Amino acid sequence: MASKLEALERGHDVEAFDCGVPVLNNWLRNTAFQRQQKGISRTWVLIDDDKPAQIIGFFAMAPRGVVPTEDLPGDMRKRMPKIVTGYTLTRLAVSAGMKGKGYGERLLNEAMEKVYRVAQQVGGFGLFVDAKDCAAAFYEKYGFEPFPDDPDTLVLRISDMDPYPLKDPEE
Repeated sequence: MASKLEALERGHDVEAFDCGVPVLNNWLRNTAFQRQQKGISRTWVLIDDDKPAQIIGFFAMAPRGVVPTEDLPGDMRKRMPKIVTGYTLTRLAVSAGMKGKGYGERLLNEAMEKVYRVAQQVGGFGLFVDAKDCAAAFYEKYGFEPFPDDPDTLVLRISDMDPYPLKDPEE
């Protein structure tokens, strides 16, 4: 199965997507396209080339407003202005039938690559994640650090990223 990433469009079958987490399923079905149309966020879907309407997984991203530096993890506070900005990975999910095949990592890598490229042009401190349903451990494996007062909010400095090489779960 060859897969590719593309921006969410009306032709994608959001109704059939089921990651096992109702709040994420509902967000994709009822909110993602509206937010995209309004320019609030952008949603990307991973699809199978042979079944282009079927969604294997998705992620959504948006700019992040100001974050007080005092909220950041320990050493990230050093020599920084009082506030920083960046980008938020607002949602990431893989369909229940495709879990355990490396697609979550692929989606995260794609998101990180997009942020890295944009930040090279316009700046930004980090990629922030507001983890849901105990997903913080997933992000920590990739270098994200939790906020001291809110362990479900994590950040990865863009300066600590290299454009992560994508691991293709099909290899």
